[in-house]
Amino acid sequence: MAGGRSPDRTIALEVMLREAAERHGWSDRLKIRCGGLGHAAGRISDAGVAALRAHGIDASGTVCPDLERRPDLFEDCDLIVCDCAEVADTLVDWDEAAAARFLCLDDLAADQDDGEPDRESPISEDVAEIERLVPEVLRRLIARPPVE
Repeated sequence: MAGGRSPDRTIALEVMLREAAERHGWSDRLKIRCGGLGHAAGRISDAGVAALRAHGIDASGTVCPDLERRPDLFEDCDLIVCDCAEVADTLVDWDEAAAARFLCLDDLAADQDDGEPDRESPISEDVAEIERLVPEVLRRLIARPPVE
């Protein structure tokens, strides 16, 4: 997972996707990691913790690493799930991400909603949106063959 909006959103996606993979028996096949660019790296906020707790997820104390400081997170990465196209546009030029394919949540949300996502929505609304998108993201992760 690569985020450009906030650590809360990136952490929510990573945690919810990991839980879905475990629930459906795919956790042994997937290695899910997250990181953020710029202001999207850092600790989850109190609002983020509360939004995830409302969905039965404890993410207190969780940190979203800074991808510029931790490009090693892309090691052996087949698919990078980005929260927005701007992140994919940035990462596509990084040597560490050169072999990976990209999936942007903005594009997936637009495919399902016929509209643009609201970049200023509260984290509680984003968690609900992420919960709706996670099954499709998981299907796409599983369906992707490894990059040769």
